[in-house]
Amino acid sequence: MKVDFLSYQRAAQVAIIGLLIQIALGVGLLIYARLGNDFSAQVAAWTILVGALGWLCLSVVFDQHRRERLEALEAEQLDASARTSAFEGAAEDLKIQARRLAFMHRLLVPAVSLTMAALLGLICFMFIRAGFAQTQLEAGGIDPFAAVKPTSRGWAVTMGLGLAVIGFIVGRYVAGMAKQKVWANLRGGAAYMALTSIFGLSMALGHFIDMAGSDLVLRYLQVAIPGFAAYLAVEILLSSLLNLYRPRKAGDVPRAAFDSPVLGFVASPDQIARTLGGAISYQLGVDISSSWAYQLVSRAVLPLVLFAAGVLWIMSAFTVVDTTERAFLLRNGSNIRELEPGWHFKWPWPIDRIERTNVTGIRGMDLATPGATKETRALLWTNDHGVREEFVILQSAAVRTAAGTDVRDMALMAVEVPLRFRIRDLAAWENLGVPQARETIVRNIAQRELMVFLARFSEDDVLGARRPRISDELRVRIDRILRGQDPETGAKNPDARDTGVEVISAGIQGVHPPKDTAESFEKIVSNEQKREELVQRATGEAITTLTRSVGSLDLARQIADLLRERDRLVSSKAPEAELRQKEDQIASLIENAGGQAAATLAKARAERWQRHMAARGQALAYGGRLAAYRANPMLYKASLYFQVMQEELQDARVYITEDAVDNLWVNLDLKDTTSGGSILAPRPN
Repeated sequence: MKVDFLSYQRAAQVAIIGLLIQIALGVGLLIYARLGNDFSAQVAAWTILVGALGWLCLSVVFDQHRRERLEALEAEQLDASARTSAFEGAAEDLKIQARRLAFMHRLLVPAVSLTMAALLGLICFMFIRAGFAQTQLEAGGIDPFAAVKPTSRGWAVTMGLGLAVIGFIVGRYVAGMAKQKVWANLRGGAAYMALTSIFGLSMALGHFIDMAGSDLVLRYLQVAIPGFAAYLAVEILLSSLLNLYRPRKAGDVPRAAFDSPVLGFVASPDQIARTLGGAISYQLGVDISSSWAYQLVSRAVLPLVLFAAGVLWIMSAFTVVDTTERAFLLRNGSNIRELEPGWHFKWPWPIDRIERTNVTGIRGMDLATPGATKETRALLWTNDHGVREEFVILQSAAVRTAAGTDVRDMALMAVEVPLRFRIRDLAAWENLGVPQARETIVRNIAQRELMVFLARFSEDDVLGARRPRISDELRVRIDRILRGQDPETGAKNPDARDTGVEVISAGIQGVHPPKDTAESFEKIVSNEQKREELVQRATGEAITTLTRSVGSLDLARQIADLLRERDRLVSSKAPEAELRQKEDQIASLIENAGGQAAATLAKARAERWQRHMAARGQALAYGGRLAAYRANPMLYKASLYFQVMQEELQDARVYITEDAVDNLWVNLDLKDTTSGGSILAPRPN
């Protein structure tokens, strides 16, 4: 087709119309999402509105193409009229619109693409975590999705089908225009219009499947939509990076980075078959698309799809109930009958529907504090168990006041009570409430009975030896109250409701005080252990000391009694003879015991005799010296003098010279002959 300004003008008009439709669809979906409490629709609306930036960019770029074409036409006319004038060649300098167009393709389109990628990434960051939180099931059977489920199903289906139809029609129309080279960039707008159609069809399909009995699609749309927004953001970033290195011919219009190839296939589904046919033909070397088999299949594909859908629909009339299941046959929401395990025939979907329930499986929940996480290695009272603890009220141990009366207070304890049950009566279980609330109702009833029952006991009862009996009685009471019976007598209670479950186990698995008070609670036991340790250590040291002293513990106690009796005699000023007799008796026992005390007494006596005899020897030696002095004083003094000189000069060097030598010089060699090389020589005596 001829590329003139009218072609670009039409493309700009289509881009403006697409912009208005995209904004209208996004705003309409956002209003519905706010009023209908639809999380998925809210995320989809913001994603659709981001696509409006692409339409806006396309409208500006195509309008600039129109201006550039008009400028080029004026330049051609000016160039033709100015060939003989002085202004020949000046038209090239007047191409302002062409430079603006080049600027837009070089900077504006990439900037808009990156802005769209940033907005899509922000949408994913803001909504993906909330989507996961509302998708998953919390502990205890509480389904958070039930509280955020869309409330206006009719409006949701209407909006979804409207978006699907409008988005598909506009997207197909624009994608058909984009097959022309001059309008190729309209593929980006067609892609986001196809995205609108996909979101609308997914919402409608999710509600249809929810009406059929499964909210799986509606649940995971809350994660899929922000996840797809993140995928589009990554795709735009990669396309922007590739556009920097992709070679282009002169005059080619660069492809916008926000033009998604995946969404382009959705906008032009005929491209998929053409691409697959081309790939197969390339691999086999034969033009498969022109063969009779390919033509036959392409003509009969719709009847084959309809036939397969019909077979699947007829197969929905047959159902099998497993041996571990019981099921209800529902027709238009009404309960027809209960189905036993085996084959069953029913009307096809959606006339009849099967509601299955596993009645043999064991279900479980925590009535109070959940069990510790796997990451918790040591289950101590003072460490963090990694769970949110729920405390029950118990009676504290009795405290006797000064008046002699017992006073009780209240105590808080974190009690682990896992409840295990299975379905006994399917009809009563189904009539208990909606599926998302049944286990919550069971938990609330059992938890109320747990609180009332444990309030009768003290903390010592729950922590001590009575815990097994309390657990057994607790299981019986919870089973009775869940059967609609009186927990005390087991008689039918008209005010209670049968939940249809049978309790398998419900006992106290673990109990501990709050973490903040556990340390004070443990100090009592710790102090008692320390006191016992000190008593045992002191007793051991006493036995060791007494045994080491006198040889046996009994003899030590006998001697200790005699010592106390001696002290009594001393304090009462008894006669000296009686006191000496008692001391001799004690000394005799100590000597005969043969312990350290006897050894100490023997050593003291030996030292006493040694000192006595040494002093006596010194006295006798002094008498002998005195007699020698008196016999010859001069001789005695001389002998003492020479004896002292001998002792003092024993190791000294003495040089003897005569007095007649004048100016006597003595040269001494003070060198140590035992050091150096002669260290191994024997030392002289």
